[in-house]
Amino acid sequence: MKVHEEYKKLVEQIRKHDVLYYQNSKPEISDYEYDHLLKQLEAIEKEHPDLIDPDSPTQRVGEMLTGGFKQVTHAVPMLSLANTYTKQEVEDFIERVTKWLDGKRPHFSTELKMDGIAVTAIFKEGVFVQGVTRGDGRKGDDITQNMKTIRSLPLKLSGKNIPDLLEVRGEVFMHKTVFESLNQKKEEMGEAPWANPRNAAAGSLKLLNPKETAERKLSIVFYGIAQDSGGECKTQKECLDRIQDLGLPIFEKGFHTVCKSSDDVMAFGDHVEKKRPHLSYEIDGIVVKVDELKWQEALGATDRSPRWAVAYKFSPEQAVTQILDITVQVGRTGVLTPVAELNPVPLAGSVIARATLHNQEEISRKDFRIGDFVVIEKGGDVIPKVVQVDLSKRPAKTHPWHMPHHCPICSTAVVHVEGEVAVRCPNPECPEQILRKIIFFASKDAMDIGHFGEKVTEQLFQKGLIKNCSDIYTLTEKKLSELEGFKEKSIQNLLDSIEASKKCSLARFILALGIKYVGEGTAEDLASKAQTIEALFEMTKEELLEIEGVGEKVAQSVYEYFHDHHNQKEIEKLLERGVEPKAPKNSFDHSHPFYGKTFVLTGTLKDYTRSQASNLIKEKGGKVAPSVSAKVDYLLFGEDPGSKWDKAKKLKIHLLTEEEFKKML
Repeated sequence: MKVHEEYKKLVEQIRKHDVLYYQNSKPEISDYEYDHLLKQLEAIEKEHPDLIDPDSPTQRVGEMLTGGFKQVTHAVPMLSLANTYTKQEVEDFIERVTKWLDGKRPHFSTELKMDGIAVTAIFKEGVFVQGVTRGDGRKGDDITQNMKTIRSLPLKLSGKNIPDLLEVRGEVFMHKTVFESLNQKKEEMGEAPWANPRNAAAGSLKLLNPKETAERKLSIVFYGIAQDSGGECKTQKECLDRIQDLGLPIFEKGFHTVCKSSDDVMAFGDHVEKKRPHLSYEIDGIVVKVDELKWQEALGATDRSPRWAVAYKFSPEQAVTQILDITVQVGRTGVLTPVAELNPVPLAGSVIARATLHNQEEISRKDFRIGDFVVIEKGGDVIPKVVQVDLSKRPAKTHPWHMPHHCPICSTAVVHVEGEVAVRCPNPECPEQILRKIIFFASKDAMDIGHFGEKVTEQLFQKGLIKNCSDIYTLTEKKLSELEGFKEKSIQNLLDSIEASKKCSLARFILALGIKYVGEGTAEDLASKAQTIEALFEMTKEELLEIEGVGEKVAQSVYEYFHDHHNQKEIEKLLERGVEPKAPKNSFDHSHPFYGKTFVLTGTLKDYTRSQASNLIKEKGGKVAPSVSAKVDYLLFGEDPGSKWDKAKKLKIHLLTEEEFKKML
């Protein structure tokens, strides 16, 4: 193949993967494979500069601008980092820097490389005024309203020496548990799951409705200063200290250090890689930066990357195993999900025996078959994924796999709804659907019935002690004594939790019903408008569409749910059996000690779950923050409070026992 043709093919290939990764959040190749393609392109351009296309992927930072958002020009360009994968490449970077600095050997700041979305946050006179994506490095999308929904982002700076202007660079990310929960909901709704937390965070930041973004529970961490009218940092280490002193979140303790040599850098990298499987968020390596800011300035940057920093990326954690079978799970909304039953194999600290294959479309695209030897990857993900088939090991006489035509549980003919990737069992009486609905109803996010876990629910369901959600409120000591391993104390704990769940907010009750397309934010919007569950029975589709954040698809689903005779009867039973959903209060008692105060919760409380305590605080006009900062008024703590207690004590925040909390309440 001629060089020109090879170059054009590579450009087109990388552009295609850019669209899949940045715009569609559906990557088809790993970061490692993508970087390999990019390096091939860079090598050709170096040898043949006359071939360089002005719109070549090497001439752009990568992330594309999105329609629907105002574009903002960055005061200081947001460049991407060059990647390295070996100790030799890190040593080469250090040698290049030393050569450019005429033999001076700088110190190097080493930090986590978060696998998230690069953003910049601008504060004026201490107040957050604008958030912007990296975009193409010169211009980005104005996502201010969406960033305001990130709980870990203070909207006002704290501490001393607050500048008139501060612009800080950071990374928006999604915790693994949040990702797992949201992906499960997407699959239940018949939607294609996200490939990883990074893509989920990217999609969430670019939603046009900030209320939907709020439901995604994003987090943020900051690592650099672009503009600071009040600071005089001399090193990257001082920049991180400055960011933290102003009340902004930075890396966890132990995940930043200053190194003198490549050996120090690699030792830090080894330390982080060992910790990687146990982190609650995704990282894909470490970042190595020249620590002295004056030397960063002297080194400058190329059009694409700074010369004073590089990313050292970890190899994906992979294993090879065999697909022994492909089984099908049925979710609470009837969605059928194929699951690979694997020959158990150790990977990233756990033994993997099962992995979701998502849907028929995914199986057909990658041609997964029973008997295939496949590569599975964790790379820090919560959910292991089947990456590809090793065709050289494919056994003879294997056949393409297809979704069954009938539900594997109730034998009802399945349906494929137009516009969805999912195949569904349409039978509302399907036992597996009912079981999954009950599990969701009792879950922490919904009615929050403590001690009512999945295994307990399965036992109750299999013994015929509950057949639907309302049956939970008919359980007695005698019935619960039939459960395996349940003694007097366990029975009483469960009965107490069931009784406590009757006093719930209307929003939680609506969410617990498991209405298709209704998440936490939408449930709150419906509760705020309707004020009572009975009012939802009477609302027309047109009235539902008038609620902010409710679109055509959601309105249709809600209308159909509340006009279904079976659903109406089930809700009536729940109300008759003592469930009392409370409407949200639209006004607060300003004299209550919780009003306007910010709380952080830590440790195990005796009489409340964290969710219950948080709701009580919010009902009295208080706020609940995820982490300790100078803005927090109270730390409510229980047993084993952990590091939040130490930090609160250091900041002289009022430490509140559970007994003191009750008196104030």
